[in-house]
Formats: sequence, C-alpha cells, structure tokens
Amino acid sequence: MGEMGLVPGWPGDSLFPPQAMVTRTRYVLDTYHAQGGVYEEFVVTGAGHAPHIERPVPTLSRLRSFLQNHCVLAG
Repeated sequence: MGEMGLVPGWPGDSLFPPQAMVTRTRYVLDTYHAQGGVYEEFVVTGAGHAPHIERPVPTLSRLRSFLQNHCVLAG
C-alpha cells in the first residue's frame, strides 16, 4: 500500500521491503506436510488478503470440501 501512495509518510522499500508471504506460508505448509499433515493449496481468483470476505462462495465451498474429506466432523 505504501508503494501505491496509500500510506502517508511511507519511508520506502529500503526500510519496509515487501514480504514474501506466499513463499513463507508455503514453506510452513510444506514442512507440516513432510511431518504427516494434510493441506491443499487453493488460489481464489480475484481475491487478495481476505478471500473469505472478498469471494465467500468459492472459499467456503472449498473449505467445506476439505473438511469433509480430511476431518471428523461432529453432528
């Protein structure tokens, strides 16, 4: 947001460089998977940091499918 001029007084990339969030998240999940965990990567087209708000229908559909296939649900 700073690069877009939306943060007044943003000092620039030299002090606040972009973070490799996808790379970091994927590393954590791959480590989890290597230790026996299960996850599925799902990219929600047209959404940013809040796909559950920006695109709730495809996000909830995929979440429900994952939970039904990988979790024991009560009820």
